[in-house]
Amino acid sequence: ATCGHNVGAAPPLLPSATASERCTPRILLSMAPVASLRAATTQQKTSLISKSRDSKVAGVPVALPAKSGHRLPACYSAKRLTTRMGSTDRNLVVAHSAAISITERISQPPRVVPDSLPRVYVYDHCPFCVRVRLALGLKNIKHEVAFMANDDKKTPTALVGKKIAPILEMEKGFDKVVMGESMDIIALFDSDPAFGPTNFFKPASGRADIKAWQKSVKDDLRILHRPRYMQAALPEFQQRDSREYFVFGHPVPPYEKADWKADEFGHLKRWRLYDEALAQTDALLPKINAKLIELDAMIASECYCTEGGLSLDDVDLWARLRSMTLVKGLVWPPKLRAYMENLSVLGDVPLYFGMQV
Repeated sequence: ATCGHNVGAAPPLLPSATASERCTPRILLSMAPVASLRAATTQQKTSLISKSRDSKVAGVPVALPAKSGHRLPACYSAKRLTTRMGSTDRNLVVAHSAAISITERISQPPRVVPDSLPRVYVYDHCPFCVRVRLALGLKNIKHEVAFMANDDKKTPTALVGKKIAPILEMEKGFDKVVMGESMDIIALFDSDPAFGPTNFFKPASGRADIKAWQKSVKDDLRILHRPRYMQAALPEFQQRDSREYFVFGHPVPPYEKADWKADEFGHLKRWRLYDEALAQTDALLPKINAKLIELDAMIASECYCTEGGLSLDDVDLWARLRSMTLVKGLVWPPKLRAYMENLSVLGDVPLYFGMQV
């Protein structure tokens, strides 16, 4: 799957104390937490670092909060943390809430750094692009991410003959690989031992319950997401032409694309309807919050959605849910919130909690 021709990042922030125990992040690395620690008193910092000297999870020093009984969730591997963090930040990891069972550990493969880094051309908002970014991150493969402007037709057309995303470009031996289709790209990396353990992801299970859930919220999420993409500082929408191109090609429900793109429809009307869609937020929040509770009951754990471990189900589901973190006012149930944050850190793809609209 790709973002086609008519087809956007800030890390999660620590919720307020009132949001509290139900939605507390399981771990916060060298992003928002560092700012929080910088704001702490010298005594508080000393206390955190002192605790970290005596508190280790799989060999990684962890600065524990004041409450006892908290430790790093088993989703996180020591290798992953030490790879991603600097020596100073390593002592500033803040773990929250109860640890999950050790049986739910996701074993992080060794870091793979190809001589010539794979480059993935993407849009930040595109779930198909996020699939590839998440999969490469979970497999611990160093790669380049190239964000294309949303109205850039020249770059993708030169690579694969049409305007799509994601697109993989890499050198492999004496050959150059250029290809589209997110699941084909993931399959290429997961079947080649040059990029770490093969079959790292279990196959997609074809879960009918999750597919039905996605279908039930599709139109409402388009109403919530699309006008927000225009207001968020996403890389593909940094210029007016890119935003105009997106609005022209992406109707908000109940309009169909053929009617939306007709000359007589008018571009001012398209923008007005985007404003009206954003104004529907308060009316839609209760419904979507209830749907999040439904989904929370469907996912197997805080580290994977389907029993048996990390699978292509997660690659698809997490990528589709990520844009929902841009919506201010959504209430994420505890397990689902932890699931989003855990895979965000492990997959090295930031969420939008810190830039909500």
